[in-house]
Amino acid sequence: MGRIELLEPATAAKIAAGEVITRPAAVVKELVENALDAGARHISIRLEEGGRRRLLVADDGGGMEPEDVPLAILRHATSKIRREEDLLAVSTLGFRGEALASLAAVSRLTLVSRPPGAAAGTRLVVRGGEVLELGPAPAAPGTQVLVEELFYNTPARRKFLKSKEAEQAAVVEVVRQLALGYPEVHFELATPGRTLVSAPAAAGLPERVAALFGPELAQNLVPFELEAGPLGTRGLMSGPDFSLASNRFQTLLVNRRVVHDRLLGAVLKEIYQGRLPRGRHPAALVFLRLPPEQVDVNVHPAKAEVRFREPGRIYSLLLAALRTGLGPLAGERPVYQVSWEPATLPRVAEAGAGVGAPHLTATVLPFPEAIPSSRPAAELPGGRFQDLTLLGQLLDTYLLAQSPAGLVIIDQHAAHERVLYERLGEIRPTRQALLFPRVVEVSPAQAEWVADHLEVLAELGLTLEPFGGASFLLTAAPACLAGVDLEAAVLEAVEAASPIKSGRDPEAVRQRARLALACRGAVKAGQTLSPEEMHSLLVQLDEVGGPATCPHGRPLWRLISLAELHHSFRRPPG
Repeated sequence: MGRIELLEPATAAKIAAGEVITRPAAVVKELVENALDAGARHISIRLEEGGRRRLLVADDGGGMEPEDVPLAILRHATSKIRREEDLLAVSTLGFRGEALASLAAVSRLTLVSRPPGAAAGTRLVVRGGEVLELGPAPAAPGTQVLVEELFYNTPARRKFLKSKEAEQAAVVEVVRQLALGYPEVHFELATPGRTLVSAPAAAGLPERVAALFGPELAQNLVPFELEAGPLGTRGLMSGPDFSLASNRFQTLLVNRRVVHDRLLGAVLKEIYQGRLPRGRHPAALVFLRLPPEQVDVNVHPAKAEVRFREPGRIYSLLLAALRTGLGPLAGERPVYQVSWEPATLPRVAEAGAGVGAPHLTATVLPFPEAIPSSRPAAELPGGRFQDLTLLGQLLDTYLLAQSPAGLVIIDQHAAHERVLYERLGEIRPTRQALLFPRVVEVSPAQAEWVADHLEVLAELGLTLEPFGGASFLLTAAPACLAGVDLEAAVLEAVEAASPIKSGRDPEAVRQRARLALACRGAVKAGQTLSPEEMHSLLVQLDEVGGPATCPHGRPLWRLISLAELHHSFRRPPG
């Protein structure tokens, strides 16, 4: 007897469903794409338990005729293509007729649809691929699809669904991506107790970005546009003075379809090379328009990837367009411009200070108040850091100070980074409650991880509370990070300490998060400090034991001895 047998249709349907319907976010994606293809101008999504228990997608699109409703749940039943040649000219988001069939095989599905002008709608109820009800029903124009008990008949697949918060976060991400591609459509996503996304029809991309991601991001984006015959691209991108902790705000839409392709990442790397601090990323929303025959959208079951016929030509187009967005600076390397003005440096230490030293004026940074030192003095020739005579700044990066032994040069970023690192490593780091708690949104992939590590982050002074989906409410932060962009600091700490890089060892998580917070909170190279700020930094160095290196092991200070100076100028020793 042979060993190969044909699978039963029901089993085959469940396997096929797993290629398209992997989680609630995939359900929402497929149903919203159908709504957009139907010409909807208002799309409403409702979730319960992150979509695991129940989700509803309702639209005001074209609806379906009564005879089309039962056909919609059959595999490869579609109104988008008729023959093989049509695959070369696909202009819709969906076209293969698999989504509803896959959903019907692994859930309890209720579909109600009514075309505009029809007297009534049609109601279809399916459970596990079996039609339970079909007939006329009252309905508003458009289509409503209710999905309940997802994967109820495939327990192995249901077991692999993530927490309610993680699944909800993934749905939010999908809705935002679709809303970016169709700013003229009103999107609404809500749970029984909270609205997660509210994006009314927008007049333009900046308005849509502001509704989805907040006004701060939208205000820091500049537009670009370039036409090249049948090809064209437009969108928004961040300038070199604005960056983010991760690359999650980099989106490529091909003919309004969000796709995952390395092309955009390669272009952005080329454009921003040398223009952003290490570990920082630009934001970019890129729309690419090209003839349908120039792109294959049929290479991935979920249509998340595409294949370009001429990727080199696309790369050149995006490179040229993004360079125009940055303006004339796009072809230049950053150059620090320093304008010195004479000023009197006040006496800030018992040993006295120099007078008439050049420095740049700046807004006072939020260094903590100096407190009496109870730690060992710095091993500097001539005493402690705070006993040095400050001379000023070099390139807004190095502090210059005089000691009895010569010239001391201190890397301001390395010094402050070491101070913050030691403060954050205290058994109970001083934390400060925020007058106005802040919402911090991580990526959907990180939401569950953050929820599992709230206690570890709290040990560093970060008090976070779940706020639904991938959002967390920051209610308190380390006092030493006062004045720092706390949302960005939390995102960088999560990015650095995520399981991908540090595993689930609590100590490794704590260490990486501590490093990231210290680096984020420290003053930067090229940042002007006032005399008071410089002195405060020296005092704090003494308080943490006068270290010689930053937490990463880079030298923190260097002494150019008087003997070296005299020798350089061929002067006799002092």
